Amino acid sequence: MRKQTKIAAIVSAAALLAIGASMTSFAATGWQEEDGTWVYYNKNEERVTEEWEKSGDNWFYLDDNGEMAVDALIEDDDDYFYVDANGAMVRNQWVAIDNEDAGEDDEPDVWWYYFGANGKAYKKGSSHNGVFKKSINGKTYAFNEDGQMQYGWVDSDGNTDYNDDAYQNCQYYFGDENDGAMTTGWREIALTDVADADQDQPGDSYWDEDQVRWFWFKSSGKKQTSKENKTINGRKYGFDDDGRMIADWYSASANDSDNSLSRRVNQTATAGDTTRDYAETFSYYSSPEDGARYTKGWFKVIPGYYLNYGDYDDGTERWYYADGSGKLVAGEIKSIKGKKYAFDEKGSMISGLALLKVDSSNKIDEYPADDGAMPYDTEDNFDDTALSIIGTDYKFYYFSNDADHDGTMKTGVQKVTIDGDTFSFKFEKSGTKKGQGVNGLDDKKYYVGGKLQSASSDDKIIVIDMATYKTYTISDFIKLQGLTSKTLTEKLGKASKDDAVYGDGTLYDDIYKIWGADKFRVVNTSGTVVKSGSKKDGDDFKVVLSGNEIQQIIVED
Repeated sequence: MRKQTKIAAIVSAAALLAIGASMTSFAATGWQEEDGTWVYYNKNEERVTEEWEKSGDNWFYLDDNGEMAVDALIEDDDDYFYVDANGAMVRNQWVAIDNEDAGEDDEPDVWWYYFGANGKAYKKGSSHNGVFKKSINGKTYAFNEDGQMQYGWVDSDGNTDYNDDAYQNCQYYFGDENDGAMTTGWREIALTDVADADQDQPGDSYWDEDQVRWFWFKSSGKKQTSKENKTINGRKYGFDDDGRMIADWYSASANDSDNSLSRRVNQTATAGDTTRDYAETFSYYSSPEDGARYTKGWFKVIPGYYLNYGDYDDGTERWYYADGSGKLVAGEIKSIKGKKYAFDEKGSMISGLALLKVDSSNKIDEYPADDGAMPYDTEDNFDDTALSIIGTDYKFYYFSNDADHDGTMKTGVQKVTIDGDTFSFKFEKSGTKKGQGVNGLDDKKYYVGGKLQSASSDDKIIVIDMATYKTYTISDFIKLQGLTSKTLTEKLGKASKDDAVYGDGTLYDDIYKIWGADKFRVVNTSGTVVKSGSKKDGDDFKVVLSGNEIQQIIVED
């Protein structure tokens, strides 16, 4: 028995005991021993029945036969008393009495009663509403109309609820049948046959039908419910509508109907907004063993079933960041301690090269997959996509590939790996475009989507269209020009001996100015614009330039 204030009561057969020196025998009145039991005669020499009589400091009860009751619960004028094995009224004591209905509907083997200084059992009066509570030796207990100590989950009427869903319907917990003290503060309680377990967090044993969960009870005894940032001893915790301490991932909005959101990957603008708003309702409360306080700042975990089903199913860990209230940051570029980071619509930190559509408030409207409709998983795919998004709201950004140790937005010149090959990139350093890949001419070099446009070691030089930023080998540029009589203008003179103007597969003895030459630039293997002079490519075409403009394309005979 765990309750130190209770006394061990004999709860079976009554004992035949002598009252002894505490009672004085008289000839015709007072206490008499007859046939092995004690009786009491009043001054009219009549046997007293159903009344209390005193001897010394103790009171004794005479039953309907006039015999002194022993080891019995006495109901007298709507009050309950108990007389011990000597027949004396019990006062200021706990007593356990056999339950006649033991084993039926989960009822206990015994009921505990507490009898006060006047011998009356503490019990709930007919006019009392709610839970009837009494303080005994510094602890609080609940009693029903029959004086029986209530225990376990107690409902708003003050009665023990034996049902499996009692934790949902009751506000108080009064220990087990052999304890009964009202719970305050933390308590771990076993739950059985939880009906909604498969909707909470499928696949995690913490959410099984049979659970052992932590609850927190206020000083009034009422459990804490519906609170996601309750401060207890300086730390933040969360509790669901039923009072269970929240652990792992939690969102009041997460349910099976949102399964489509958890399965989404990168989003279109409208769907992305919806997913971001949904993800921002989530908080992470660590593990039950950790105390399940809500997590703020950085943390790396596997996302929850309802947050990101794909990563949950694969067991993929991601980096997340929660604000001061524990809410997940999702779908935005956010400054944290002076550095910028990006988070996708489901809250995962973005690392590496990323194509993003970001609005003026740094919200990420779209984050297309690198192998989706706007691919950038290979060099050719990147080049095509980078050209296609010029003039749109889509921009390339770069965040450290070393996500476990960095993850910050990178600016300036960077080395970026695409499909195993490393390329030189440049990203804006400041202003509203900070972090975006540079497009166009910057420091005598051309960039598209941040990627430096340079000739390969085989091509040696290439041509860039300044309007579209498309690049051409010299051979492709000649085909683009289609050097015919219709496009050749302004005859410059005769070609030098052994040289000839080359165009459209034909050699010309006459030298003409290239049409639209002012719209193009030539860059070398370092990406630097060639200003003047002549440069050969890998196919022995010689390009003659003056003031950045292409003047001639000559092939050696």
